[in-house]
Amino acid sequence: MKRLMMMCSLLWLGASFPAPAWCQGQGNDEATKLARKLTEEGAATFNTANAKAMAAYYTDDAKVFLQSKNQDGVSVKEYDGRQEIERLYADLFKDRETIQSKNTVDYAKLLAPDLLVIAGTFEPNLNEPNALRIPFYQVRLKQGDKWLIHSLRVFVVSQDKT
Repeated sequence: MKRLMMMCSLLWLGASFPAPAWCQGQGNDEATKLARKLTEEGAATFNTANAKAMAAYYTDDAKVFLQSKNQDGVSVKEYDGRQEIERLYADLFKDRETIQSKNTVDYAKLLAPDLLVIAGTFEPNLNEPNALRIPFYQVRLKQGDKWLIHSLRVFVVSQDKT
């Protein structure tokens, strides 16, 4: 709880001061272009249904939060670390036929030279009628020449009207 309060305070404090010089002039165009490139590469890899290749996009200590909502309420499933994330993708790709996915970037911002946030929508299979549109939020860290996912939060909301 103390950590949450500290993070909220830091976020509020950070919003109170002007952006540092390196952040000014780095408009959303650069971040959006980078985010589109990264998410297009991710969708192309997703289409191969290769769990190991998908897990390679993540930092060793990455976290994935799968948040869902249906008539029973809201649930969050957390996956910790690259190995657990690889198992998530392996389970997801079991018995899959051809996949044609797409990411759409709605927002991207470089918070620091090595820290990128992305918000968008993922469509896991455009070949399906009434294809799902899943909102996502990514935090990426630049490690060497790679922008790896440090955290990913996806939201799956039941479309049932019952």
